[in-house]
Amino acid sequence: MGSVKQLAKQTAALRVAVVHDWIFVRRGGERVLEQILNLFPDADLYCMLGEPEKVLKTNQTHKIFKSFLNSMPFVSRYYKALLPLLPTAAESINLTGYDLVVSSSSCVAKGVIPPPTALHVCYVHSPMRYAWDQEHLYFPKPAGFGRPLELLRRLLLRSLRIWDVTSSARVDLFIANSHFVARRCELYYRRPAVVVHPSVELGRFAAAGARPERDKRVLIFGAWVPYKRMLHALDVCVAEGIAVTAAGQGQELHEAAAKYKKHPLVRIEINPTEALVADLYASHKVLLFPALEDFGIVPLEAMASGCWVVAPRQGGTRETVADGKTGTLFELGNDDSMKQALAGALAVTVDEQQLRAHAATFSHQHFAENMADHVLTLLEKR
Repeated sequence: MGSVKQLAKQTAALRVAVVHDWIFVRRGGERVLEQILNLFPDADLYCMLGEPEKVLKTNQTHKIFKSFLNSMPFVSRYYKALLPLLPTAAESINLTGYDLVVSSSSCVAKGVIPPPTALHVCYVHSPMRYAWDQEHLYFPKPAGFGRPLELLRRLLLRSLRIWDVTSSARVDLFIANSHFVARRCELYYRRPAVVVHPSVELGRFAAAGARPERDKRVLIFGAWVPYKRMLHALDVCVAEGIAVTAAGQGQELHEAAAKYKKHPLVRIEINPTEALVADLYASHKVLLFPALEDFGIVPLEAMASGCWVVAPRQGGTRETVADGKTGTLFELGNDDSMKQALAGALAVTVDEQQLRAHAATFSHQHFAENMADHVLTLLEKR
C-alpha cells in the first residue's frame, strides 16, 4: 500500500472535494465513487442530486453537499428530465478554498469550476453517451407530430456537446475507466487519458462459494435499458431453445416478464438483492452480457464467482474478458456470432480457479494503488 500511504501523507494538509453527478442507486459508478472516497477520508462530497447518505457504503463519514436542483419536490422521479439544467448545477457548486478536486463523471461532474490554484482530476466513466456516440440509441427519431420536439432535442444536445468540450479544459488530468473510454476522451475532447480499471468486490462473491454442479441456464443480468440489448439477447436465447434466468432492473425487464410469463425456458428476477445476485453468479455456468459497455463491472463480478462470460469483442469487455480463458467474445450486433459463442460456452469445461484469479487482478487494492500513483504524479508536477 505504498502509494496509498504516500497519497494520504501528501494530501493530509490539503482541502479535497469529490464531485459526482447524481446518487440514487448503488451501481458501478457509485461503487467506484466509494473507492475514491476511501482514498480521501477527509474529503467533502458534492453531487447534483440524490441520496448519498442512504446509498453509499464507505469507510468514512464525509460532509455532503448537493446542488440547488436537489431541493425540487419528488426530484428522484424525474431527475433525468433535468438534463438541460445540470451544467448550470455543476457550475453553481462553490469550490472556493479547495486544493484538490476529484470528479467522478459520466455526465456533468467534470464541468465544475475549480479555483485557479486547485488541481482537478477527473475519473471519467464515459463522456455523455446520449450527447455523443449513442444519441440515436437513447433518442430514436420520432415520426409525425414528434418532429418539432426532435428539432428542439437536437438543438439542446448540440449546445450540451459544446459545453461538454469547453468544460473539459477545466480538468488537469483525465483518468478513464477503460482504453475504450480513453479513446473517446481523445476523440471528443482532444485530451489524453490514463487508464485505471474499476475494481470488483472479490470478497462478496467468494462468500457465495463454489458450486459442484452449476445451472445450465444462461444468466442475463444487469440494467435492462434499450442500448444494452438485453431483451434482444433474451429473445435470441428463447428462439434457440436455451433456458435463461433474466435478472436485474429496468423497464425492459418488466416487458420481458410480461412477454415470457409462464414460459418454461424463462425465469425472471426483478431487483434482486445483493445476496441473490452473488448466488445467481455462483449457481450459473454462463453469463451472457450483450451490451457495448464503457467498462462493464458485471462480467468481472461473474468471473469472480467462477462464471464463464459471453460478451462483445468491442468496448470494455474486450479489456476484461480473456477470450478462451475466462469467457467467449462475439461480434457485437451479429446474432450468429453470439449464438456460436453461447453454444461453445455451454459446452466448455470451466476452470473456476482461473476465472477467479483473473478477476483478482481487478481488486480494490489494485485500483487504489493505481489511482494514488497518478494523483501523486500530478501533485509532484505542480
